[in-house]
Amino acid sequence: MTADPAIRIVYLYRDASNYKQHGEVILPNETLLTIEEVDRQIRSFLSDGLFFIARQVQIEERFFAVVNEDDHPWHEYVSVEATADPTFDPVPEKKRDITNFLKELEQAHRTGWDEAQVREDINQQIEKEKQALKRWLDSLPNDGEASSNGVHKPVSDVKSQNGDEHEDPV
Repeated sequence: MTADPAIRIVYLYRDASNYKQHGEVILPNETLLTIEEVDRQIRSFLSDGLFFIARQVQIEERFFAVVNEDDHPWHEYVSVEATADPTFDPVPEKKRDITNFLKELEQAHRTGWDEAQVREDINQQIEKEKQALKRWLDSLPNDGEASSNGVHKPVSDVKSQNGDEHEDPV
């Protein structure tokens, strides 16, 4: 137990099939920030108040051992709580306090969450999927006619027989 209370940050990795790997980090709270203040600050720095790239803030990536098309770079913030448990930081040599961690979150938020800052095999899978999507998009026709593979433009782009454009009703 430390002289000052510690803060437990709970997060997870959720792949596209909703399989989850949970993680946590416990940092000292030497400045005695309230749980509400820590939660508010964390959420303000995350993408959509929820998502982050673990490696950018030096916490453990919780990806699965085997990579597949369901994988992506984002981890999800779950909660924060006070704890008397011993501190656990993946970079103990830095001796980070919760305020240091909040500064790292703020820096990542300011510079932008970098999807390439992940485990190399995840990065390769993401790049492979981007290339496949690009090939598919490049294969789509560029005019209003149907292509040889039967793909049509949306109704809003098709002209009626008398030349008027139809509005998409949605």
